[in-house]
Amino acid sequence: MAEPPWVLRSLLFVPGHRRDMIPKAAASGADAIILDLEDAVAAPEKPAARGVVAGALAGALPERLVVFVRVNGLGSGLIDEDLHVASRPRLDGVCLPKCEAPADVQAASARLLAVEDRLRLPRGRLRLLVLVETARGVLEAAAIARESVRTCGVVFGAEDFTADTGLARTREGTELAAARSAVSVAAHAAGVDPIDGIFADFRDEAGLIADTTEARRLGYTGKTLIHPAQIALVHRVLAPASDEIARARRIVEAFERATTAESGVVVVDGAMVDRPVVLRARRLLARAERGEA
Repeated sequence: MAEPPWVLRSLLFVPGHRRDMIPKAAASGADAIILDLEDAVAAPEKPAARGVVAGALAGALPERLVVFVRVNGLGSGLIDEDLHVASRPRLDGVCLPKCEAPADVQAASARLLAVEDRLRLPRGRLRLLVLVETARGVLEAAAIARESVRTCGVVFGAEDFTADTGLARTREGTELAAARSAVSVAAHAAGVDPIDGIFADFRDEAGLIADTTEARRLGYTGKTLIHPAQIALVHRVLAPASDEIARARRIVEAFERATTAESGVVVVDGAMVDRPVVLRARRLLARAERGEA
């Protein structure tokens, strides 16, 4: 299955019952929106939310915008009804919450196959964005991430994770470091996008910058958001800086010259450079060329 032709730096949650918010989210500049039928919608509002989401998917969403729907979890008894109303050709994928085992991915993938057949879409067109939000999910993250070729990303859900484990949620997020790192490593090992969870206080710009900086340090390449005001800051923090790009180019160029001269190690800016450093530089340049800079 070919990689999806999109870059997922910013994924903006939109409550499924808020019809007024969807056009604003679609025009916000986010790489993707996630129309939410799960946590953002109270139980009495869910039937109305399904109708709003179905209408949005049948409407005039921007062509280049990536559109996911977060369905209710497999154990909720609501996922099949959610998928029925979300089954529109404009849908790019489904966000699966509370994913705890590879079997959850298998069950969701089978449902998406049925949707594709019903809509006469190419098999494999609908993608999965899996949310790892519990202690069990973190322990199974590597197996979850590699279970299906449909999976395009793994999201670490910090809010639900702290609720599941009883950890006190802090602004600094040090209590999340081990689990957050484990999910990022699992996504990288599977070759899918590691997506960090939300930063809840959308008025706290300094906190968002610090949180996103730490996410990038842990290997995350994208972040879920709850407010359009967070988008530009997240894009800026996740993007390779101009000096990083310039140094990466110097490294690659020096190494290519050295390889021609049959040398496997060079010195760039006073530091020894070998193949792992070159690989990291090439990956950074690839990100920049894909539009992440």
